[in-house]
Amino acid sequence: MLNYFRINDPYRLVIIFVLLLAIRLPIMLSDDALTMPELNYMLVGERLDAGSSLYDGVWDNIAPLSAFVYMAVDFFFGRSQLAYQIIALLLVAFQCLIFNRLLLLNKAYNENTYVPGLIYGLLMSFSFDFLTLTPVLMGTTFLLLALNNIFSHIEFRAKQDEMILNIGLFIGIAYLFYLPNITFGIAALLIFTFFTGTVARRYLLMLYGFMLPMLLAASYFLMGGRLKAFVYNFLNPLLDYEVEQYMSITGVFVLFSIPLVFLVLAFVRMGQRARFTNYQVRLTQVMFVWIVFSLAFIFISGTLSPNIFAIFVPPVAFFLSHYFLLIRKKWMAELAFFAFFVSVILFNLGIYFGFFISEKYLGFENYLVKGDDQWRNKRVLVLDHNLEPYLNAYPATPFLNWQLSEELFRNPEYYDNLTILHKGLVDDLPDVIIDRHDVMPYVLERLPKVHSRYETSGDNIYYLRK
Repeated sequence: MLNYFRINDPYRLVIIFVLLLAIRLPIMLSDDALTMPELNYMLVGERLDAGSSLYDGVWDNIAPLSAFVYMAVDFFFGRSQLAYQIIALLLVAFQCLIFNRLLLLNKAYNENTYVPGLIYGLLMSFSFDFLTLTPVLMGTTFLLLALNNIFSHIEFRAKQDEMILNIGLFIGIAYLFYLPNITFGIAALLIFTFFTGTVARRYLLMLYGFMLPMLLAASYFLMGGRLKAFVYNFLNPLLDYEVEQYMSITGVFVLFSIPLVFLVLAFVRMGQRARFTNYQVRLTQVMFVWIVFSLAFIFISGTLSPNIFAIFVPPVAFFLSHYFLLIRKKWMAELAFFAFFVSVILFNLGIYFGFFISEKYLGFENYLVKGDDQWRNKRVLVLDHNLEPYLNAYPATPFLNWQLSEELFRNPEYYDNLTILHKGLVDDLPDVIIDRHDVMPYVLERLPKVHSRYETSGDNIYYLRK
């Protein structure tokens, strides 16, 4: 199979798409594994499509461009996991094209091949939750576009000011899809410093491009009177956050053990056998910087879930492609690739359908949404990180994200907090309030009119009086 993709034929990209569809199709035809982040994206899109405004009508730390995409998906398809997966498949296919093309144009390998696109697509299908439309996936598209310009800039022949500006712009757009992508702005500055002879004026030009998307977004929310909400919901969690740990550290190493082993083998083989030009060495160094800053990306994301690790796919695909292409004996290269391909099937389909590693060994208990039909078609407010009650219900009030709204409910004695709570509850009274942290008694004490509308059975669940 590997040798088939070593041929310089653009139609190989079509075969890659068909292969990815074949791998993903069993999961796409099943709807048994909705994840907590995926449900959150759907709820945000649903609220925005219903007319709520981002950050003051929907309290969530989602990036603005991602929120806009989810709103558009909800407008056309509603809460459709299949729609998320189809759009993700098309986006991954587009990324395979970008990734392979930028490596071909920049002569990253000693042969023109479509192996990098194949490896990229397989890695983007490694875990079942890589198959859905996430902010990380959307932001990576623009990081790849920035990478293409960085590679061209490193090569002496391409140092146009427009290209430098575009690097900053692409990274800026990427962090408006997912804020931790901001770390790659620092990565680009370091790459310019150590691997290029860029003059100071061009650093400023790239910095301008990098800041422009944020300035435009801030201006948009300022004109709508929502700048404070934008800062509190979107920017503040980057510095003041608590980790949403959907899986254990051990689970991370188990899930990604095979790509990690192949990455180590790639480093060893490249150190022993590779004969690179100086330009290729610098490209290799750039991709190693990407790996380092991907670790920083994971750290500041405040989330420990499998789909976050999709940020490693471009550099790992780069190094694994070198590994397979540097194996001189074709039968050995085919055997190594076959082992990698089988691992993709086992870890993707095997974990999802339970015939390889049980999800419980990966610590997915808090990651997958279990069926909750108790509140079907009710308007619900959940005061907790666990969003399961929303599965067949509708979110009420702006307070979707417990991390952001917890301070309000725990400190209702402050006038500003009480004002926000009163407006949020009165304007959109929930049919049911699920209070898993026992904070509503203190809120209702200070809001007697709201208190009179609810009754409780003593289990911290409040029902709207009929």
